[in-house]
Amino acid sequence: MNEMQELIYVKELIPTEIKRGSILNISTKEVTSFTHGFHKYPAKFIPQIPKWAIGKYINGNEGRTILDPFCGSGTTLVEGLLANHNVIGIDIDPLSSLISKTKVTPVNPKKLKEISDWLIRSIRNKKRGEFKPECETIDHWFNKDAINKLSIIRSLIDQIPEKFGNKKNIRDIQDLLIICFSSIIRRVSNADNESQKTYVSHTKIKEPEETYSVFFSQLNLFIERITKFTKSINPKLKAEIICASSTELRKLKLKGNKFDLAVTSPPYIKAIDYIYNQMIELFWVGDLFNLQTQTKQNQRKKEYIGTKHTHKIEFKDYTPYDNKLDINKLDDNLQEVFKMDKKNGHKHSFVTFKYFADMEKHFAEMAKCIDKGIPYVMVVGNSSVSGIYFDTVDFLTQIAERNGFRARNKWG
Repeated sequence: MNEMQELIYVKELIPTEIKRGSILNISTKEVTSFTHGFHKYPAKFIPQIPKWAIGKYINGNEGRTILDPFCGSGTTLVEGLLANHNVIGIDIDPLSSLISKTKVTPVNPKKLKEISDWLIRSIRNKKRGEFKPECETIDHWFNKDAINKLSIIRSLIDQIPEKFGNKKNIRDIQDLLIICFSSIIRRVSNADNESQKTYVSHTKIKEPEETYSVFFSQLNLFIERITKFTKSINPKLKAEIICASSTELRKLKLKGNKFDLAVTSPPYIKAIDYIYNQMIELFWVGDLFNLQTQTKQNQRKKEYIGTKHTHKIEFKDYTPYDNKLDINKLDDNLQEVFKMDKKNGHKHSFVTFKYFADMEKHFAEMAKCIDKGIPYVMVVGNSSVSGIYFDTVDFLTQIAERNGFRARNKWG
């Protein structure tokens, strides 16, 4: 830590005013309240940060509009609604978008209980499910009992519109139950629970949890949390989730919206492979997004900012000497990766170059979608690529500034 940086210890609430360059040590266990804890999600940022941004920049005003262009699992959006504001979230990942949607969509508690009671009764009475994952190695990932019980749950959730009517309020409850179902899949599988990689360990043998008991427990939690959330927010507020790339915001016709604040945490260089991380869940819910097979998943992940998933043909003509980002230290770093890493330098330099080029597109789009003077709070960290340190925060700041933004503050 730099000697000039001030270390601030924070319990729960982040102070409104923070001296530039400060480092905060935030000690809190309050990260899963309301709907925040619905679904496990990698690299999720804590709700205290969007809560701080909302309190600092639009405190005392209600009914404003907050944008999160990389909304992930919806942390900013939940906090925005709880603070009595409209929210718009954008994310390229379809499962993430559905998680966000269920976390910010109020439901009718009586109808939810009616459908949930029917679902529980039907699960207990059904012997076989109709749903079959399009995965040839499904027996590797799940035992036979889990496969049958997951199939029964999914088959019955699919029947909800037919049983209760195909209206929006029913589909919202169906989506909620799909995410509840998705949230238990890793726990009842043979795959490691903690790793961001989806794999079955042969050295640390896992004993999967029993499917029905986990699902019924999770369903109770979902009902309790969504009911509390529904009662806590203004029903007139609007929440919109868009599954799309944040490098093409103008295509989404966002310019007509007046945003009062943007808060986000974008992907990092060589980003977490969200689709690979969610692979076990996508075997069971991926058909809803046309991502039910690994071939389809691999094709889709190429579109993600920061993705490592790229083929040689995509970077065969790339060199960091001919392709520059016009930030001296950044271009030097890209050349160093290219030159020093004999095994993967060509690919890693290209992936990193593309990350910053895509983030430049994003900032250019954001500059056209939000009015001058509107705060944009971004949570991002620095990275190492092939052993070379990248000051991502500083590089993104420079890229933002040449696209019309001005740095107000920076703290960690």
